Amino acid sequence: MIRLVANAYEILIEIMMWVVLILGALQGYAVGPSFLGLVFGLLLALLFDVVVFGTLVILLEIRNDLRKIAQRTAPTL
Repeated sequence: MIRLVANAYEILIEIMMWVVLILGALQGYAVGPSFLGLVFGLLLALLFDVVVFGTLVILLEIRNDLRKIAQRTAPTL
């Protein structure tokens, strides 16, 4: 059950990151209806993704790495 929740959490984080990028690009285009506004909104959304969701992704990667280390060092019967 814990693995199911953790996997669902990973998927949810990835979906939210894509949604933020898309909404940032759309918002940038709405503010400055040109290619430059689109790129500016996309860059700001990417910065937001890195700051907010980046820490969560790093924690999930640490969790996955620890699980791999535990499986490698577990005694075999």
